[in-house]
Amino acid sequence: MRTNRLFRTIQVDGMTLPCPPVREMLDALVGVDTTSSGSNLAAVDLVESWLESVPGIRRQRIFDPTGEKANLIAWAGPEVDSTREGLIVSGHLDCVPVEAQGWTDDPFVVREQSGRLYGRGVCDMKGFDAIAINAFAQVAPHATRPLVLMLSYDEEVGSHGIAQMAEQLAPSALPQEALIGEPTSGQIVPLHKGHLRFTLTSRGKNAHTAFPQDGLNAIEPLAEAAVRLAGLRREFELEGGPNADRFPEAPFLVLTVALIEGGSAINVVPDAASLGVGIRLLPGVDPVAVESRVREHLSTLLGENLWMSRDALSPPMPEHPQMHLRKVLLDMHVPLAPNGAPFGTDGGMLFEKLGVKSLLWGPGSIQNAHQPDEWVEVRDLAQAELELPRLLGRLVG
Repeated sequence: MRTNRLFRTIQVDGMTLPCPPVREMLDALVGVDTTSSGSNLAAVDLVESWLESVPGIRRQRIFDPTGEKANLIAWAGPEVDSTREGLIVSGHLDCVPVEAQGWTDDPFVVREQSGRLYGRGVCDMKGFDAIAINAFAQVAPHATRPLVLMLSYDEEVGSHGIAQMAEQLAPSALPQEALIGEPTSGQIVPLHKGHLRFTLTSRGKNAHTAFPQDGLNAIEPLAEAAVRLAGLRREFELEGGPNADRFPEAPFLVLTVALIEGGSAINVVPDAASLGVGIRLLPGVDPVAVESRVREHLSTLLGENLWMSRDALSPPMPEHPQMHLRKVLLDMHVPLAPNGAPFGTDGGMLFEKLGVKSLLWGPGSIQNAHQPDEWVEVRDLAQAELELPRLLGRLVG
């Protein structure tokens, strides 16, 4: 049975605005395929259509270099001043792929069963997006402090949207605190790991395998590199690092050799191959130093025919215990998680590039994200949909 709280309409000064209820928003957002490899503009158009009748707000799109993706930012209340008080409510519109995952139904249609909603992004994080848009529309006309709704692109593949935003916005244009609605099972999560991704590319020379002297095998150096990286992984596990105690399941830098590609046929010497690597970084670790260490570990292999390139960096998010947002959430009896999140979010990039201090708080469990038949509890969405406008009212109303 559906919870009526998921069907609250927007009331401003006694008038019902065309901004639809949360469940309708969620159905519509999930219905737009925003897999990171494609465009998100249809979803941005949709959100703007909901916000266009909300009085007193200002909107801006910040596009990626191709023009096929955009961040959407909406401002309400007074202009941000030198104190940078106010709040950013942050979500991302992109989601991970569904191919070859084994979904039992259409991933882009929300399905309700036994108190759960199923669909790609219902947990990570279109459920929160819908709640945030709805709450922003409720509070925006009455905001006495700056309130910003920020919906980014390409969070899932390295927070590229926030990096692009930082090139066009000065930190002074934004409040200094942000709520990021990642699925945290309704707990406050104050810090998280980062993710450094790089690729090793190997160049060889084709030949028939009957004449190996005529070729140069591109896969073999990558095989040796994978063995060396496995040794470095074990070193990281023994060393721990800063804030390791806040990540008890993996209290160290996590290095994963995750992708390897190359070759065309069993009787052809491969002339090209690549190996993809990811490293989960502890807060307080210098990503540049980690990358340098990897290069040193592979130094005798790297050269004209084997090179390493950084693909993306989602910085770790440090903890900021004195955040006003955190104090208000605690006053609302929202529980504080004892540990950090082992995954990355836009929060690390927001702090590094724009000086915005963030924490995570949202409905659903991260363990249900990125999975086939991704789901979230209806009651968890309903609780967040009730609490978020109250929180915004206390912070900016």
